[in-house]
Amino acid sequence: DFYSSYPTSRIAGNDMTRWAIYAQTPLDITTREELYAQLTALISGKNELEAANMLLNFVQTGFVYKYDEEVWGRDRAFFAEESLAYPYCDCEDRSILFSHLMRDLLGLDVALVYSPGHLFTAVKFSDNVEGTYISIGEDKYVVCEPTCTNGAPVGWISAESENSDVKVIKLSNIDYGKSYRLSFNEPEYKRS
Repeated sequence: DFYSSYPTSRIAGNDMTRWAIYAQTPLDITTREELYAQLTALISGKNELEAANMLLNFVQTGFVYKYDEEVWGRDRAFFAEESLAYPYCDCEDRSILFSHLMRDLLGLDVALVYSPGHLFTAVKFSDNVEGTYISIGEDKYVVCEPTCTNGAPVGWISAESENSDVKVIKLSNIDYGKSYRLSFNEPEYKRS
Protein backbone atom coordinates (compact mmCIF):
# COMPACT_ATOMS: atom_id res chain seq x y z
CA ASP A 1 0.00 0.00 0.00
CA PHE A 2 2.85 2.39 0.84
CA TYR A 3 4.55 1.85 -2.52
CA SER A 4 1.26 2.25 -4.42
CA SER A 5 0.58 5.63 -2.84
CA TYR A 6 4.16 6.97 -2.76
CA PRO A 7 4.16 10.32 -4.57
CA THR A 8 6.60 10.83 -7.41
CA SER A 9 9.15 13.41 -6.32
CA ARG A 10 11.41 15.66 -8.36
CA ILE A 11 14.21 17.98 -7.32
CA ALA A 12 13.90 21.46 -8.83
CA GLY A 13 11.30 20.12 -11.30
CA ASN A 14 13.89 17.92 -13.04
CA ASP A 15 12.32 14.61 -14.20
CA MET A 16 15.70 12.85 -14.09
CA THR A 17 15.83 13.26 -10.32
CA ARG A 18 12.73 11.14 -9.72
CA TRP A 19 14.53 8.02 -10.90
CA ALA A 20 17.56 8.90 -8.80
CA ILE A 21 15.36 9.08 -5.71
CA TYR A 22 14.13 5.51 -6.31
CA ALA A 23 17.64 4.28 -7.15
CA GLN A 24 19.21 5.92 -4.10
CA THR A 25 16.67 4.50 -1.64
CA PRO A 26 18.40 1.62 0.19
CA LEU A 27 16.92 -1.85 -0.23
CA ASP A 28 14.88 -3.29 2.60
CA ILE A 29 17.18 -5.34 4.86
CA THR A 30 15.21 -8.59 4.44
CA THR A 31 15.17 -8.28 0.66
CA ARG A 32 18.86 -7.39 0.60
CA GLU A 33 19.91 -10.30 2.81
CA GLU A 34 17.88 -12.94 0.96
CA LEU A 35 18.51 -11.77 -2.60
CA TYR A 36 22.15 -10.81 -2.15
CA ALA A 37 23.08 -14.13 -0.49
CA GLN A 38 21.86 -15.99 -3.58
CA LEU A 39 23.39 -13.62 -6.10
CA THR A 40 26.71 -13.43 -4.25
CA ALA A 41 26.99 -17.22 -4.41
CA LEU A 42 26.21 -17.10 -8.13
CA ILE A 43 28.93 -14.54 -8.99
CA SER A 44 31.55 -15.79 -6.53
CA GLY A 45 34.93 -16.24 -8.20
CA LYS A 46 33.94 -14.23 -11.29
CA ASN A 47 35.76 -11.13 -12.49
CA GLU A 48 33.85 -7.81 -12.71
CA LEU A 49 32.78 -8.24 -16.31
CA GLU A 50 31.66 -11.85 -15.87
CA ALA A 51 29.73 -10.96 -12.71
CA ALA A 52 28.19 -7.88 -14.35
CA ASN A 53 27.05 -9.93 -17.35
CA MET A 54 25.47 -12.51 -15.03
CA LEU A 55 23.64 -9.84 -13.02
CA LEU A 56 22.60 -8.04 -16.20
CA ASN A 57 21.21 -11.26 -17.65
CA PHE A 58 19.30 -11.91 -14.41
CA VAL A 59 17.56 -8.52 -14.70
CA GLN A 60 17.02 -8.83 -18.47
CA THR A 61 15.48 -12.30 -18.46
CA GLY A 62 14.18 -12.81 -14.92
CA PHE A 63 11.21 -10.45 -15.21
CA VAL A 64 8.32 -9.92 -17.64
CA TYR A 65 8.54 -6.59 -19.46
CA LYS A 66 5.39 -4.53 -19.78
CA TYR A 67 4.84 -0.77 -20.14
CA ASP A 68 3.50 1.04 -17.08
CA GLU A 69 0.56 2.41 -19.06
CA GLU A 70 -0.60 -1.17 -19.81
CA VAL A 71 -0.30 -2.27 -16.18
CA TRP A 72 -1.03 0.85 -14.12
CA GLY A 73 -2.65 3.19 -16.63
CA ARG A 74 0.12 5.74 -15.98
CA ASP A 75 3.88 6.03 -15.67
CA ARG A 76 5.07 4.61 -12.35
CA ALA A 77 8.65 4.05 -11.20
CA PHE A 78 9.43 1.19 -8.82
CA PHE A 79 11.68 0.96 -5.81
CA ALA A 80 14.03 -2.01 -6.35
CA GLU A 81 11.93 -4.30 -4.13
CA GLU A 82 8.85 -3.67 -6.23
CA SER A 83 10.46 -5.13 -9.36
CA LEU A 84 10.91 -8.33 -7.38
CA ALA A 85 7.32 -8.33 -6.11
CA TYR A 86 5.18 -7.32 -9.09
CA PRO A 87 4.66 -9.53 -12.15
CA TYR A 88 5.76 -6.82 -14.63
CA CYS A 89 8.37 -4.08 -14.83
CA ASP A 90 9.71 -1.70 -17.45
CA CYS A 91 12.95 0.10 -18.34
CA GLU A 92 13.27 2.44 -15.36
CA ASP A 93 12.36 -0.32 -12.90
CA ARG A 94 14.98 -2.66 -14.31
CA SER A 95 17.58 0.11 -14.39
CA ILE A 96 16.92 0.98 -10.76
CA LEU A 97 17.21 -2.67 -9.68
CA PHE A 98 20.34 -3.26 -11.78
CA SER A 99 21.98 -0.10 -10.40
CA HIS A 100 21.57 -1.51 -6.87
CA LEU A 101 23.09 -4.87 -7.85
CA MET A 102 26.13 -3.27 -9.44
CA ARG A 103 26.76 -0.83 -6.60
CA ASP A 104 25.97 -3.18 -3.72
CA LEU A 105 27.43 -6.46 -4.98
CA LEU A 106 30.34 -5.23 -7.10
CA GLY A 107 31.01 -1.81 -5.53
CA LEU A 108 30.98 -0.11 -8.93
CA ASP A 109 29.84 3.41 -9.79
CA VAL A 110 26.66 3.54 -11.87
CA ALA A 111 24.81 6.20 -13.83
CA LEU A 112 21.22 6.26 -14.99
CA VAL A 113 21.04 7.25 -18.65
CA TYR A 114 17.95 8.80 -20.21
CA SER A 115 17.42 8.63 -23.94
CA PRO A 116 14.06 10.11 -25.03
CA GLY A 117 11.40 7.64 -23.87
CA HIS A 118 13.89 5.17 -22.39
CA LEU A 119 16.10 4.69 -19.31
CA PHE A 120 19.14 2.42 -19.07
CA THR A 121 22.39 2.30 -17.10
CA ALA A 122 26.10 2.79 -17.57
CA VAL A 123 28.77 1.37 -15.26
CA LYS A 124 32.29 2.53 -14.42
CA PHE A 125 34.35 -0.67 -14.40
CA SER A 126 37.76 -0.95 -12.72
CA ASP A 127 39.24 -2.61 -15.81
CA ASN A 128 38.92 -1.60 -19.45
CA VAL A 129 35.68 -3.05 -20.83
CA GLU A 130 34.82 -2.96 -24.52
CA GLY A 131 31.52 -1.71 -25.91
CA THR A 132 29.46 1.44 -26.11
CA TYR A 133 30.31 3.90 -23.38
CA ILE A 134 29.65 7.40 -22.12
CA SER A 135 32.39 9.69 -20.85
CA ILE A 136 31.43 11.45 -17.63
CA GLY A 137 34.22 13.85 -16.84
CA GLU A 138 37.39 11.76 -17.11
CA ASP A 139 35.56 8.50 -16.42
CA LYS A 140 34.36 5.86 -18.87
CA TYR A 141 30.92 4.39 -18.09
CA VAL A 142 30.06 1.34 -20.20
CA VAL A 143 26.43 0.95 -21.26
CA CYS A 144 24.46 -1.85 -19.62
CA GLU A 145 20.96 -2.31 -21.04
CA PRO A 146 18.72 -4.06 -18.46
CA THR A 147 15.70 -3.93 -20.78
CA CYS A 148 16.93 -6.29 -23.49
CA THR A 149 14.58 -9.19 -22.69
CA ASN A 150 16.43 -11.77 -24.77
CA GLY A 151 19.75 -10.94 -23.11
CA ALA A 152 22.56 -8.69 -24.32
CA PRO A 153 26.06 -8.31 -22.89
CA VAL A 154 27.63 -5.36 -21.14
CA GLY A 155 28.50 -2.73 -23.77
CA TRP A 156 25.54 -3.47 -26.07
CA ILE A 157 23.08 -0.71 -26.95
CA SER A 158 19.91 -0.78 -29.01
CA ALA A 159 19.86 0.90 -32.41
CA GLU A 160 17.13 3.27 -31.18
CA SER A 161 19.31 4.55 -28.32
CA GLU A 162 22.59 4.52 -30.24
CA ASN A 163 22.28 7.88 -31.97
CA SER A 164 20.15 9.80 -29.51
CA ASP A 165 21.16 12.56 -27.15
CA VAL A 166 21.18 11.34 -23.56
CA LYS A 167 21.04 12.80 -20.07
CA VAL A 168 23.01 11.21 -17.27
CA ILE A 169 22.72 11.04 -13.48
CA LYS A 170 25.59 9.50 -11.52
CA LEU A 171 24.41 7.49 -8.51
CA SER A 172 26.26 7.29 -5.22
CA ASN A 173 27.19 3.96 -3.70
CA ILE A 174 25.01 3.23 -0.71
CA ASP A 175 26.50 2.60 2.72
CA TYR A 176 23.73 0.73 4.51
CA GLY A 177 25.07 1.77 7.89
CA LYS A 178 24.39 5.49 7.48
CA SER A 179 21.57 7.89 6.72
CA TYR A 180 21.31 9.66 3.37
CA ARG A 181 20.14 12.94 1.99
CA LEU A 182 19.74 13.08 -1.77
CA SER A 183 21.49 15.90 -3.55
CA PHE A 184 21.35 16.52 -7.26
CA ASN A 185 24.18 17.72 -9.43
CA GLU A 186 23.91 16.90 -13.13
CA PRO A 187 27.41 15.95 -14.37
CA GLU A 188 29.03 17.01 -17.58
CA TYR A 189 29.31 14.12 -20.01
CA LYS A 190 29.96 13.23 -23.59
CA ARG A 191 28.97 10.11 -25.42
CA SER A 192 31.57 8.00 -27.18
